[in-house]
Amino acid sequence: MYCCRPQPYAWRKSSVLQALRNCSNSHRALGMCPTSSRVLSTCIRLGLNPFYWQIHHMLFPLQLFQVNIMVNDSDGRSCRSLLMVRVQPVYHNTVNFTESSKAVSVFENTGPLQTITRVHAHGEGHVLYEIIYPSTVYFTIDSETGEIKNTYNVDLVRNPELAQTLLVVRAYDMHHPTDSATITVNITIQHQNLQGPMCNPAIYVTEIPETSPIGMSLTILSCVDKDSNNRTLQYQMENSQIPPYSFRMEHNVLQVNTTLDCDSVAMANLRFQYQAAILVTDSGSPQQTTRIPVLVTVSRVNEYNPECPRRFSFSIPENAAFGDFVANINGTDRDYPFNKIEYSILGAQDIFYIGRHSGNLYVLGPLDYEERKSYSLTITLKDLDNDVNSGQQRVTQCNITINVQNVNDEAPVCTPPIWTLTIYSTLSSTTDITTLQCHDDEEGSQLMYTIVGGNTNGRFRMDGSKLRHNKFSYNRDGIFDPLNYELLVEVTDSRSTPRFSTTATIIVHVIPWTTTVPTTTTVTTTTISKKPIILHRTEEYWAPDPWFVVVLTLTGILLFSALGLLFWRFCCRKAPTETPQPLLQNRGKGTERNYIVTEEPSKDKGKDSAEVVNLPQNPAVEVAWGTC
Repeated sequence: MYCCRPQPYAWRKSSVLQALRNCSNSHRALGMCPTSSRVLSTCIRLGLNPFYWQIHHMLFPLQLFQVNIMVNDSDGRSCRSLLMVRVQPVYHNTVNFTESSKAVSVFENTGPLQTITRVHAHGEGHVLYEIIYPSTVYFTIDSETGEIKNTYNVDLVRNPELAQTLLVVRAYDMHHPTDSATITVNITIQHQNLQGPMCNPAIYVTEIPETSPIGMSLTILSCVDKDSNNRTLQYQMENSQIPPYSFRMEHNVLQVNTTLDCDSVAMANLRFQYQAAILVTDSGSPQQTTRIPVLVTVSRVNEYNPECPRRFSFSIPENAAFGDFVANINGTDRDYPFNKIEYSILGAQDIFYIGRHSGNLYVLGPLDYEERKSYSLTITLKDLDNDVNSGQQRVTQCNITINVQNVNDEAPVCTPPIWTLTIYSTLSSTTDITTLQCHDDEEGSQLMYTIVGGNTNGRFRMDGSKLRHNKFSYNRDGIFDPLNYELLVEVTDSRSTPRFSTTATIIVHVIPWTTTVPTTTTVTTTTISKKPIILHRTEEYWAPDPWFVVVLTLTGILLFSALGLLFWRFCCRKAPTETPQPLLQNRGKGTERNYIVTEEPSKDKGKDSAEVVNLPQNPAVEVAWGTC
């Protein structure tokens, strides 16, 4: 029997796993290995922990394990030994590039430490980078990130050999430097076009009239490019023209592309300046462009004549006063500034006048439709400030007609103004008493006749200009019409305003006749069978003449005046310093009168005067003089 001494062993993971496969589950549980003739088998017991659990943990950083080994022979003898197992992993290369080479192109003169390109390798550990070929001072690589940069400014004029550079870059594992991979980087430095074309002029400023035709050449550009050895240059207009599409380029010639119009508010806001720019581009790499500003001032030209208003006929009433507005001539001018016109009038200057700048036409003198019904005027329109040259002005003459409207401003005239007539009361009511002779100078006037006064009891009426009467009544017991009528007839010349009127007077003397139908009071009763009874009753009334009312009024006034005077006399009181005068009675001729004799010193020396006051006959009235 051979017993094993404890000694450490370095097993690989594959050897331990193979030994585990040779053990059966049943014998491993008893700690025994199957035996055969003349061969001792080894069985591994793991103590308290299952063997599979320990082998599983071999994959983790723990690399040292302890194993108890017991060896048995066929006679039942055995020995034990402690085996120390150290597991060492097998290393495989993991660093690699996804591509074997890489090409990159950059421009010269971009400055130092500019990133040219970047390489990247895959690996399980910490991967570093280095340039292994060639040994150059113009390029460097970041060992951590793999970025390749130029250490100096690359200028092909000074270093033409740098136009093509081939670098070999190695990536390796920091802990296993032998685990590495390489990549080839081809760097091409291109010539850079740094300077754009140089043109003459560098900025273009000019002034042209607005009547410049389309296609007119303004200037010829002369441009050179040193970097591209004067190769082909391209000329074009910048898209930011104000207004757009005003100019164009024909190779290197600047031309007018559209009508240059100054007659607009938009151009006035731009101060009549057109703004553009010419772009000159070379054929270098990269392409360089030179911008040439263009500023064109367009001068105004007086192109259009003033235009007359569309309306040539106006109306004004004949009663228009001084300064009344007639019309606005309202001429137009398409040149900017728009409608800036000076107005003047030819003919009838004593009747009308026109505002110099407003074009408003006003009344200056009196108008009379009966004298003149229309006026023909010539209005002169002259434009102002439409040209750079102030002397360039255009003039237009307009013919207009002013119609005077007839206005009712005169009253009718009746001839004669007073008529005196005498008629019989038996004259037929359909017979004309008289016809008024009235006329009006206004055209188209229609005279209307209305009795406005003196028509007592409504005995007269007007039928147009004819005077007719209704039936008279001369009944002593009824209505007794006046014998004399003074009729006031109003003659009006129009039914609408303004209207004027005059009054004609007609004096009619009526001679009553015995056949005149008297006015009687009658009561008529009409009875209709099976219908309501209608009773007609006439009530008499008294209508005094106007003179009676006047007399009654004056009488009342006198009566009230007398009563007032009598009341004032009774209110007077006797003065205390005066002595009552004796009364003298006059009994002559059976009549007794009372007198009071008063003395008053005369103005003449030595003379006295006496005054006798007559008193009423009633002796019962005591008269005393006093002070009120």
